[in-house]
Amino acid sequence: MSIQKPRRPTDYPNRGFDCQMALDAEFRRAIDCLAIEAGEAGWSTDETTKAIIGLALAYAADQRMDRSLASVVNIRRLFLN
Repeated sequence: MSIQKPRRPTDYPNRGFDCQMALDAEFRRAIDCLAIEAGEAGWSTDETTKAIIGLALAYAADQRMDRSLASVVNIRRLFLN
């Protein structure tokens, strides 16, 4: 795994975007592996995509401790549709 370090150790413009770019290849590799295994297990691409998005939102909510009603509703909508 080779994830690049930030250009500076402190905040700077576009740091969030730089982080996305640094994670992109490894993220896609992990998602591709999940999608293949989910497909082999019988899950559709649509179901798998919604589950991955829901899990990412749930992870973000846990990291931010976001327990707002809007956040919970959005996560439930993704899982239940």
